[in-house]
Amino acid sequence: MSSPPHPEGASTRRPGRPRQEEGDGADVRDRLLDAAVEIAVEQGFETAGLREIARRAEVSPGMISYYFGDRQGLYEAMFERVFTRAREKVDAVLDAPGRSSEDRVADLIRIQISSIGADPWLPKVVMRELLAREGSPIRDFIGEFMARGPISMMIERLEQAQREGLIPDDYDPRMLAMSIGSLSAFPFLVLPIVGPHLGLDLDGDFAERLIEHNQRLLSAALRARTENAP
Repeated sequence: MSSPPHPEGASTRRPGRPRQEEGDGADVRDRLLDAAVEIAVEQGFETAGLREIARRAEVSPGMISYYFGDRQGLYEAMFERVFTRAREKVDAVLDAPGRSSEDRVADLIRIQISSIGADPWLPKVVMRELLAREGSPIRDFIGEFMARGPISMMIERLEQAQREGLIPDDYDPRMLAMSIGSLSAFPFLVLPIVGPHLGLDLDGDFAERLIEHNQRLLSAALRARTENAP
């Protein structure tokens, strides 16, 4: 599943290829994305200068147009990279033989948290942009991207688990997907602030501990509802 297309009228100009000293194509593209993420976390993407992004990536500004078309294309590519990584993990899980519905729901939790752990900037940037003014193209893109991408993907898997009897019929898979997303993302958002007061740190094994905790929590909740169902 891909993200929404560029807005009508987006630039498609592609200037010359990268100079040899700038690196190969994949490296230049990744460096631009890394620089854009860094600046988006620091100050918000809409206020970021494209020349500053290129400077941090140590390439010429024309490389942004070459690889992404324009500012919106660069921003979309930041999210597409995260989703592509998650999509690859989900496809690997679906292709694995012998996985029960319960295993697959547990896998969804692992994929959600490990994806955020690999890109911890994501909750911060999403929160920053969602609090931006209404009508912002970036704000609208995030909402559409998340609805059509990661959240939709999770809902499909939860609906399948419900058809197979793992999830009681009175659960709304859409609400359950939002709950899983919140349990996965919220700790990464708030622990840098409240963690020192709670004795919790975003250390090297935090993501793994959060995965285990959320899997046990969700499994116990679903099992209790299933066992108590009339």
